[in-house]
Amino acid sequence: MEDKLIKAVAADGKLRMTTAQTINTVQHARDTHDLLPVATAALGRLLTGALLMSADFKGEERLTIRVAGDGPLGQLVADAGFGKVRGYVENPDVVLPSTDASKIDVAGGVGSGNMYVTKDLRLKEPWQGSVPLVSGEIAQDLTYYMMHSEQIPSSVGLGVMVTPEAKIAQAGGFLIQALPGCPDQVLDVMESRVAEINSVTEMFDYHGTPEGVLIWMLAGLDPHIFDPVSIEYHCDCSRERMARALVSLGPDELNKLKDEDIETVCHFCNSRYTFPVDEVKAWLAK
Repeated sequence: MEDKLIKAVAADGKLRMTTAQTINTVQHARDTHDLLPVATAALGRLLTGALLMSADFKGEERLTIRVAGDGPLGQLVADAGFGKVRGYVENPDVVLPSTDASKIDVAGGVGSGNMYVTKDLRLKEPWQGSVPLVSGEIAQDLTYYMMHSEQIPSSVGLGVMVTPEAKIAQAGGFLIQALPGCPDQVLDVMESRVAEINSVTEMFDYHGTPEGVLIWMLAGLDPHIFDPVSIEYHCDCSRERMARALVSLGPDELNKLKDEDIETVCHFCNSRYTFPVDEVKAWLAK
């Protein structure tokens, strides 16, 4: 079954909600990077969050989220736009004991630090914002970012369930945003619904689909649910793009590399591209 993202508005347009089920997307990331469970859960949450936050992006608009913590996972990056997402973890082989609640210790893997968000809306300059990590659990950190950097009262929920066989049993998330003029009673209803969620993955197991989650969470608020959008893990790197990146280093740097073949590796999909000496010298001759 394809991964899907669905948007909805409710309460006379004063409340916006987006949900996404990302089982295949997270599985693709896990398999691409050969992630162990801690890295799988952390990156899976970040990928899902990036898809939710970029749900309104069009064309070549991009959202990049970078989590820079002092935990053993190191840096995490997710890059999303138009229903496609890619990402990586600096240290994918981290092993940590489970938490007291018998859950994967994502916060322990991430540690303390900062979250950086870049929105490239194809204007003159990308917009950038940053906040300190408040928990390292990703969802709470994104909620804090939305509240303090974008000044939008929000709630983010994310979850990834990994089996001992490294299969993604469930993955998904939601983003709720209160728009200007949203009545307090509507906010109270949503706070109550969010408080009922013991586990995001259990919620998706119970309600089955992103639409099922929307129908339950927005019950009584006259929701308008839009058509689902397909989402996937996708990297758009290519040999041509890598070549342009190398050329952009300039002649001084290329001169240092011209005596042997150059091999580059994409962080997002692990694709390797080799540029022979003759090709590098041809760049320098132009």
